[in-house]
Amino acid sequence: MTRGFSIWALCALTAAAIVAGGSLRANILEKKVTALPYSECADVRKALEDGIPIEPAFRQMEYEFPDNEHGIQGRLCRLHAVGSGAHIEGAQIRSLADMHAFIKASMEHAGWRETDETKRFVDRSQSGKDVFALFKNNAICVATTLVSLAPGYVPTTDVKSDGQIYLGSLFPYEREWWIAVDCFHL
Repeated sequence: MTRGFSIWALCALTAAAIVAGGSLRANILEKKVTALPYSECADVRKALEDGIPIEPAFRQMEYEFPDNEHGIQGRLCRLHAVGSGAHIEGAQIRSLADMHAFIKASMEHAGWRETDETKRFVDRSQSGKDVFALFKNNAICVATTLVSLAPGYVPTTDVKSDGQIYLGSLFPYEREWWIAVDCFHL
């Protein structure tokens, strides 16, 4: 009877540890985070600049974490590039999907990987927005790419239908790209 109770208690404790560990893992991002140190952020910047065939380089800055649905607070390292389609687009980058593939491949080549936690950040819209995240060494980088109308451009009827503007119908100089990779340690 004592041996049976001990085995049952051990199983119960193991199950409790698994449940507690699972809930801790699920809440890992619901705390204060810190920006990647300058040198680590510079490594991510180098990987992006070496792997993405665009002309504007990434600027490296540090910011407070913006208000977000995940409740994350703290600081982040932002790598940022902005340019018109004439600067960003070329023979290899013609679409948002192309940019996604280049950013992801560049970071994966540097050892960043997709995990269950990073899947929380995935967002893709028809209006020209793509968001995904990757993980490495207890840090997360969230890549956000936006494509929109260039400032001052007034769309004509040949690029609009039912009130929606088709970005693919615009010339590259009529589109603007905004790319940000936000990195932080958990």
